[in-house]
Amino acid sequence: MEVFLHEKEGLKGTDEEKKKQIDCVMSWAYAWGMGGSLDFQSKERFDSVVKDQFKSAQYPPAFTVFDYWYDLKKEKVFKPWTTKVAPFLYDKEMSYFDLMVPTTDTTKYSYCLEVLLKIEKPVFFTGGSGTGKSAVISNKLVQMKEKDNFMQIAINMSAQTTSERTQKSIEEKLERTSRTAFGPPSGKKIAIFVDDINMPAVEFYGAQPPIELLRLFVDRAGMYQRGEWNWKDVNGTTLVACAAPPSGGRAVLTPRFSRRFNMLCMPEPTAGTLTTIFSQILKNFLASGFQEKVKNL
Repeated sequence: MEVFLHEKEGLKGTDEEKKKQIDCVMSWAYAWGMGGSLDFQSKERFDSVVKDQFKSAQYPPAFTVFDYWYDLKKEKVFKPWTTKVAPFLYDKEMSYFDLMVPTTDTTKYSYCLEVLLKIEKPVFFTGGSGTGKSAVISNKLVQMKEKDNFMQIAINMSAQTTSERTQKSIEEKLERTSRTAFGPPSGKKIAIFVDDINMPAVEFYGAQPPIELLRLFVDRAGMYQRGEWNWKDVNGTTLVACAAPPSGGRAVLTPRFSRRFNMLCMPEPTAGTLTTIFSQILKNFLASGFQEKVKNL
């Protein structure tokens, strides 16, 4: 909601119209802030709670509150995410594994990520393997690099990841802005993207050193300089984490750490979504040099 109210195009019209806009924005922020971490079935149940508490928002009845975004700038109405899905641009030079076909799910979670990053709020994407968590984050950070001057620090964690290596990965991209403060180059912001964040090995007493380092970093916006133990403030950086639910080598993260994040749970893709993704890739691949009779097959 903070982002919406800071928009220059903000709230216009009569007092009654402004109240309606605030109700709509607040209901949308409430739905995603409180329900963004729910799984698919729970989101459907939570839908009735939001609509009951925010009757004045008047959501369209066809779908759940998670299937709409609020157009505050122009029409002042709720619109389905399908109206915001960008067309798929095929690049035959790009690796197959780097291709991402925009869908309603990737669009809505990408939008929420951008909103939170702009106001420097830590974000945590979770969901089963294959839901596209890492792809959504990576693609959005590439877009924000050009549009919003965002730099990316990518950290892929494993059971062998140490707190020292994690700290060095962050420090390498920072510049000194004052005697005790560090941050991105002037005019830029940094997003620290940590993939598989729950993979570091758990010590005898239950701690994960890299996680404890990042917890301190999020709690106090900084870290200690190793050896000298002087405190370093770190400004203009936001942590974006990604992980599948705990299982196998993935450990349960301490709530002292996870409580700091805006949690978003990506759903499993439906059969229709998978058909859309692979048919778009195949269609564009065949269009890049195959004969018509091959395309028809």
